[in-house]
Amino acid sequence: MNRFNRDSITRKMLPPLALAGLAMLIVVLVILFRVRDQALEAAGVATAKAVASQVLSLRQFYTAEIATRAAQSGMHLDSDFEHRAGTLPLPATLVKALGTSIERDYPGMSLRLYSRLPFPNRAATEVYDDFETRALTALEANPEQAQVWIEKIGGQLGGQIGGQRRVRYVVADRMQAGCVACHNTRSDSPRRDWKVGDVRGAIEITVPVEDVANEVERGIRSVALAVLVGFFAMGSVATLATRRAARALQAANSELEARVEARTADLTQANAHMHQALQQVEHSEPLAALGSLVAGVAHELGSPLGNASTVASALTDKIKALGQGIAAGNLRKSELEAFIADATEAGTLLRRNLDRAVKLTGDFKQVSADQTSLRRREFNLAELVAETLHTISPGYKHYRVSVSADIPADIVFDSYPGQLEQVIINLVNNAVLHGRNGDAALTVKIVAALVTDENSVRLSFSDNGRGMSAEVVAQAFEPFFTTRLGSGGTGLGLHLVRKLVHDTLGGHLDMTSAPGQGTCFDITLPRVAPVVS
Repeated sequence: MNRFNRDSITRKMLPPLALAGLAMLIVVLVILFRVRDQALEAAGVATAKAVASQVLSLRQFYTAEIATRAAQSGMHLDSDFEHRAGTLPLPATLVKALGTSIERDYPGMSLRLYSRLPFPNRAATEVYDDFETRALTALEANPEQAQVWIEKIGGQLGGQIGGQRRVRYVVADRMQAGCVACHNTRSDSPRRDWKVGDVRGAIEITVPVEDVANEVERGIRSVALAVLVGFFAMGSVATLATRRAARALQAANSELEARVEARTADLTQANAHMHQALQQVEHSEPLAALGSLVAGVAHELGSPLGNASTVASALTDKIKALGQGIAAGNLRKSELEAFIADATEAGTLLRRNLDRAVKLTGDFKQVSADQTSLRRREFNLAELVAETLHTISPGYKHYRVSVSADIPADIVFDSYPGQLEQVIINLVNNAVLHGRNGDAALTVKIVAALVTDENSVRLSFSDNGRGMSAEVVAQAFEPFFTTRLGSGGTGLGLHLVRKLVHDTLGGHLDMTSAPGQGTCFDITLPRVAPVVS
């Protein structure tokens, strides 16, 4: 009888524990794969966008400065410049040659220039797929709206297993003054009524992301293995505990045979308490830890990796430009000094963003609840805000975005600067990502003032952007809620902001917004933060 009781306890303990482990593993994998796809898309789009911006700048500069001056000095521009001495490439030919170089030096990456109206010498080779045709149509209707497509070679994203994922990013190639003069006078031009600003065609950047996906998937497999090991360990401990309890019960029954019924009742009650305790552990502690893990990983990986990718791409282009200047023998001291300044700043930004990403992956299991990562010290609020805005400014400098801060110079906190920096970064990036309304200028203002008792500070973030509807405001702080799903948004930014303000900084957060009237976040923070236990 005693052996039967011991074995039945073990059998009752192990199935719920195994089911809980399987359910937890499935939840972890589903959330992590979702976060992976969003992070890959954001990284690929950021890289393609940076390359497209540089190519457009190069084409505009070449057309306005180099090609125009060359023509004025008597040099001839020709599509077959490689085989004709004393000629320079046409602007379009330059971009195509650059695309050939990129495809050779960076396998899987490509740069394409195409148009509905190619010159006769290119018409036979101009073949477009469905996405390129749709992109041309969309850019002709709205030249300012870039077109993005995530696909698998051999099957679209979400389709068949296997293949190589890549991001395709297309921007409009628009006519400049020098282009108009040339195209409207050439005898072989397919159209002779071009105007400045007309959409001539499209520039497409293709960026492979499969290598990054493989690295992320290796990390996901490691997490899954860790979860399995943890539940196996829990099962072993639970099995050992029940067996020890059963042995104690057996000894007690041998000595006190007369109290068999009472001991049986006690054992039944102990089993009920044990099941209840296991359910609490399975449904509270693991899920709470998982929620914090996903919140940190989902939001913070996108920002530093995207920034680092953008800076690296820009620095590569500057290095190429410097090398061309050296090779041509016309490098000026001012250009070298400017390059050194830019490279120094780029190195600082790269190191800061990559260090943040490395630390995040190092603390992958408990990033949002890691006690040792909370560094508390005294700091000046105005200096902290200025340093933070300087760090994130490259992310919006290509847009019509203005961020200003009005912070009294004498406000000092005894708090957690890292968590407050993350709040500032998330709110500014949220305004840039969601607040911009087409081509209209966006203004973001950060204002701080002491509360009446001077023991707290009210920190206000306001913008003049598009604002939110009442339905969006009601869900804005919910995890995984986003109005830009599939366009770089993960739905965890504002959720993480509220968690940091309430749980770590000991403050209070209010939000007001209306369509067309911008958004305002009011944060009240104690100057001396509570101790995080």
